[in-house]
Amino acid sequence: MMTAGHVTRIRQQLQGFVEEFAEDLGRSERRHWCGKYLEGLLREGEHKSIEPLAARVGCDDQALQQFVNQSPWDHRAVLHRLRQQMRTSASAGGVLVLDDTSLPKQGRHSVGVARQYCGALGKIANCQSIVTWHWLGATGLHWPLAAQLYLPAEWTADEPRMSRAGVPPAEQRFREKWRLALDLLDEMKPQLPAYQAIVFDAGYGVVQSLLAELEKQAEPYVAQVPGNIAAWPAAAVATLKPARRGRPRQHAIVQDPAMHPLSMVGWRDKLLQEPGRWVQVQLPRADGASVQAVAVRVQASRRGSRWRQPGAARWLLIEQLGEETFKYYLSNLPAGTPLAELVRLAHQRWAIEQGYQQLKEELGLDHFEGRSWRGLHHHVTLCFLAFCFLTRLRSSKKTPLAA
Repeated sequence: MMTAGHVTRIRQQLQGFVEEFAEDLGRSERRHWCGKYLEGLLREGEHKSIEPLAARVGCDDQALQQFVNQSPWDHRAVLHRLRQQMRTSASAGGVLVLDDTSLPKQGRHSVGVARQYCGALGKIANCQSIVTWHWLGATGLHWPLAAQLYLPAEWTADEPRMSRAGVPPAEQRFREKWRLALDLLDEMKPQLPAYQAIVFDAGYGVVQSLLAELEKQAEPYVAQVPGNIAAWPAAAVATLKPARRGRPRQHAIVQDPAMHPLSMVGWRDKLLQEPGRWVQVQLPRADGASVQAVAVRVQASRRGSRWRQPGAARWLLIEQLGEETFKYYLSNLPAGTPLAELVRLAHQRWAIEQGYQQLKEELGLDHFEGRSWRGLHHHVTLCFLAFCFLTRLRSSKKTPLAA
């Protein structure tokens, strides 16, 4: 967060940054109000909703309201440009982080608000949920790439409600978060340099259809998963044996009847009986912390039918964080991937938690009080712009924030 003095010193740079989006914002007054809004987000102050923000920068709150809620600039085009501009800092070797963030809300009129799991509160509550992608570079720099509001089924089943909130016709259909995430990935991938992996937490790792689709698209991933997900031993082989009589068999059967899939907890208990396989691995943290870990090759457990069969080859990574605390990950990285590399990638997404904290506590991501689809996506996009502007300043030796 910046003081008024900071903003005064960098105002010219901020104006230049806004001009990079001139083609997408359009008219000069939009660029003017964009600069004012960004300045308000960057300045010190507890409340970043429009009225206090306008008072802080000394401008007309009605004009600022119109710029955010009614002005027809395309937030997707601005985010496209932002990814293009930030790519100069995104050398090959980073990771993509898939996540979502929740914005607690009162009432039921704000677009997409529903009773659903709210990470900000740690419980089921009234909130909006926004699917997001982030870039984390090899040097530790990170920034947001894309975002879109998730619409629960109770919203997509109510066309008048969506229309009142200004949901575009193309978005008036139900899509699970993971499908929405893949659509965003398709949209932004041509702009990205090569990345080592896609990483995400158990909220997405539990969706086996997502893992299967990433494998189908040859997308490398490291996914945290819950303890009840199952995996077959790597040695399991299923064959389709001809039936001796009656109708032909439709499902392959594992040759060894003693071989079964195990849950992540089952694998943990099995591997705890082999203490020599566990290794102390240093975490990618400044404090030098480490973790006990083990990785084994397994096969996916196909659960779509009653004939569960082994599927794609994966890594199973287990970390022991305490006496009774374990975390589980599945990954489709190559068989030769070292254990330390699996652990490093599994922990990359934690840097994004710091990004969310800054977006919310310093830049007001969760302070928006409007109700419309357009207003919310404009506000989120402007918060992303402010975050990326700060990232540029902090990585430059020519700015007062570099120190």
